[in-house]
Amino acid sequence: MSTQPPFLEESDLSRRVQRYTHFVTIGLFLGCNALLFAGLWISGVDLEAALAKPELYDPANGHCVGVQWKKVVGAEGLVKVCQEWIDFSDISGQTHSLAADRTLAMGADGNLYFRGQSSENYRLIALTIFAIVVMAGGMWLKRQLIAKYQIRLQSFNHRST
Repeated sequence: MSTQPPFLEESDLSRRVQRYTHFVTIGLFLGCNALLFAGLWISGVDLEAALAKPELYDPANGHCVGVQWKKVVGAEGLVKVCQEWIDFSDISGQTHSLAADRTLAMGADGNLYFRGQSSENYRLIALTIFAIVVMAGGMWLKRQLIAKYQIRLQSFNHRST
């Protein structure tokens, strides 16, 4: 009488590989997402602030309700700037205000712009690269784990015959 287990049929092999593939996929999905959220938390990037377009008063599409004198990069002395306004395209009717933490600059065309926050941009670029590396690493790891499992099952099957 043989003490070795009977060899696995093709359907049993494919069912085991498919089940293992599902477990690996779910595990890597949870693990990679946890890693991405940890990277987002560690980076300190505020996605809402980084991806939102800062508002400036547009005289053609609003009415200024509050003016303030501010120092503007690229202009001599103080410049009169609309601090609060009502935007006609906003149906809520709430007043919009100038972002206090952003630096205003005057462009060559005489219009005001927000000066770029390069440190925030670099952190956002680094976070994007980190996300791409985590996703690519997860896909590579999934392929490696499934391939090794298939080899292990096939070698087990050959030893048992």
